[in-house]
Amino acid sequence: MEAYDAELCVAEARGQLDDLIERVEALAQKSKQAHEVERVILTKVLSLGKELMRLYFAEMGTGNVGDAVVLKGQALPLQKQLLARDYFSIFGKLAVPRSRYRARSGESVFPLDRQANLPERCYSYLVQEMAGRLDADLPFREGAKYLEDLFGLEISESVLIDLAKDAAVEYDAFYKARKAPAPESEGGIQVVSFDGKGIPMIRKEAVKLKARLGKGEKRQKKKEALVGVGYTVEPNQRTAKDLAHSLVDPEAARVQREKLGIREDPPRAKNIRRIARLAVPKKDVVLDIHDDAKRRDPKYQRPLAVLVDGAFCLEDLVRAQFTEWPVVHFVLDIIHVLEYLWGVANALSGEQTDESRSWVQEKLTDILEGRVGYVIGGLRQTLSKRQLKKAQQEAINKAITYFDNHRHLMRYDEYLAAGLPVATSVVESSCGTLVKHRMEGAGKRWGIEGADAVLKLRSLKMSNANDLADFARYRARRERHRLYGARPQYELAKAA
Repeated sequence: MEAYDAELCVAEARGQLDDLIERVEALAQKSKQAHEVERVILTKVLSLGKELMRLYFAEMGTGNVGDAVVLKGQALPLQKQLLARDYFSIFGKLAVPRSRYRARSGESVFPLDRQANLPERCYSYLVQEMAGRLDADLPFREGAKYLEDLFGLEISESVLIDLAKDAAVEYDAFYKARKAPAPESEGGIQVVSFDGKGIPMIRKEAVKLKARLGKGEKRQKKKEALVGVGYTVEPNQRTAKDLAHSLVDPEAARVQREKLGIREDPPRAKNIRRIARLAVPKKDVVLDIHDDAKRRDPKYQRPLAVLVDGAFCLEDLVRAQFTEWPVVHFVLDIIHVLEYLWGVANALSGEQTDESRSWVQEKLTDILEGRVGYVIGGLRQTLSKRQLKKAQQEAINKAITYFDNHRHLMRYDEYLAAGLPVATSVVESSCGTLVKHRMEGAGKRWGIEGADAVLKLRSLKMSNANDLADFARYRARRERHRLYGARPQYELAKAA
């Protein structure tokens, strides 16, 4: 093939630009609608962009650095014919002419690849970045359709899947190199929390989840991804009574605050790091959040709040990792406590009656004031002194068992005094927005590797006000170093 001619590229680009200007003027005279003109401009600009990319490669040259190069002590002569390489830019696909230096053994060097930092795949880093953003948010088919409709790019679903997997490889290295948020942007309390969310598996993955089924057991169709969050927040001083009122009857509590002229503006979570992983042990997710917390507070100056939902296996796993902090508070999610109280109240007094609402608020206030034993004792007295139906007894026994088992996590009087959060709302919402929004839905089934890659991209997008943008630039730098190193691998041959 022939090398691109810079003069011809400039002439073609100028011609296209002049044609575009004339076209817009003509459309305006015909009173075309603005959005119609906008679409015409976009189409023409994409064509112009493709020509300007040809101009770029024309100005870069073909990578001809002399008659020969030396690689590992062996001379590689310049080949007469240029060899094309596809370059899939956001403006369309180009055939890039390159000079080739080739040994008799078949080993080749293309200097232009390094000079222009061409990626390993034919897709430009900008296209790969855009694909990653689409993969994080949309089903692969919709992402491919978006690229075709907007940019005229024909990229298959399978390519988008492969690009997602490629990008995910650098995920761990990116966060190891990532600097901690600026101290002035952080809150006074370090918070971590974890929860699980099931992801529907394709059949060949689902059958691996449990090889042998017991009698009456059904085949699992989901594999649990562990979701972890780490953030900081300013202390928030609340009374047990006010918090209980807000949780049990939020609308009435809001009206009451308005009457009293109290403006509630609770502190927001700062610099949230979110992680969801499927293909690694849960311990790895906990360690990632641990390392993030340590990076942000290397001297352990902030109190650490670990919010848990009551799962003992997960609590044990987290306790084993977060041992360095001198002040650690393990906090049971107050919403789980509230659910057990409502279970008892609804069983005794009916669904959402004034009586049940009043009882729940009273008992929740007691628990928040540190009187968990008092509430358990009252429930036991209700069992022994009242004639109850089986369903009522079961509701009370469930609550007693839950509170008994988790009393070590229910020191809410201490938590409120320290201004700690007591609800797992950040990780709960992350399970929905990070995992469920993208991974569940009609017809969605995943392989483990593909699901884990997409979860990494979504974790990046939803961390620290979108880490995905910085990640794309990091990937380009890392791949340049991996492919081409700090210096060319070859040397220029000395003139005879």
